[in-house]
Amino acid sequence: MRLLVLGSLVWDALAGPVEGLEWETTRWVESLTTGLGGNGGTTAYTFARLTRGTGHGVALLSARGDDAAGEWLEKGLREAGVDCTWLQRLAGPTASTVGVFHPDGRRQLFHHPGVNRDAAFSLPEGFDHLHVANPFALPDVRRHAAALLREARVRGMGTSLDLGWDRLGEWGAVVAPCLPYTEVLLANAEEAARVPGPYPCPVVVKRGREGCTVEGAAVEGFPVAALDSTGAGDCFCGAFLAARARGLSIREAARKGNAAGALSVRVAGATGGLLDWEPMADWAAQFRK
Repeated sequence: MRLLVLGSLVWDALAGPVEGLEWETTRWVESLTTGLGGNGGTTAYTFARLTRGTGHGVALLSARGDDAAGEWLEKGLREAGVDCTWLQRLAGPTASTVGVFHPDGRRQLFHHPGVNRDAAFSLPEGFDHLHVANPFALPDVRRHAAALLREARVRGMGTSLDLGWDRLGEWGAVVAPCLPYTEVLLANAEEAARVPGPYPCPVVVKRGREGCTVEGAAVEGFPVAALDSTGAGDCFCGAFLAARARGLSIREAARKGNAAGALSVRVAGATGGLLDWEPMADWAAQFRK
């Protein structure tokens, strides 16, 4: 598979655990992590890591600023094996997110879109599959996701769409036009509830510790202690797509997604807890009954 991931690239800074915010105070935290984030960046990184040496490839269609954060993020993606040919370098700051995570793994994020506000995208040639990682995160994709997915299908590409959170609450107005051109829809439970079916395609609903459902059928999760859930859903998507590229069924791919998501939440930050394909399989095997 030659995968094209369309989605945001973000510099993340995450602190915690923090039970609550108290203004006009200074709080010491056990963890302060900075690094790769964004729906597109995390998904592409995960896919690249889990398909290393297989002949499959992934490119990121996104934007970064002309700052040190953007340079660092691009360097890390390239080292992981992500093709950054279509990663736009625009004048201005790279998108960034500052967040705190609760002792139970929940998080509160504060996002600055940076150059993502003005980035515009068109589909390059030479890919087998388009994955849209959160159409709500990039203003141009919010407006044109359906057209881009339609173009991908006209070209004979496979397609998948991961919902993400819509801060503007438009939900169905953005997603409904995408569904006729989407072969697999992914969402967490709260997102899926805001875009109720019936759907014209298979639906994978991510449910955190409980695992996920594929067309309503449960796929068991992994009982790990969650430190920070930031990026776990994107790790799920990257692993799901990697497993599909390797020829696994949707249900088997969903279990791989559950494993990647569980590995992610064990540490602060999106990708620091990930393992390569074989070590991830060994890790997951210990949970089989």
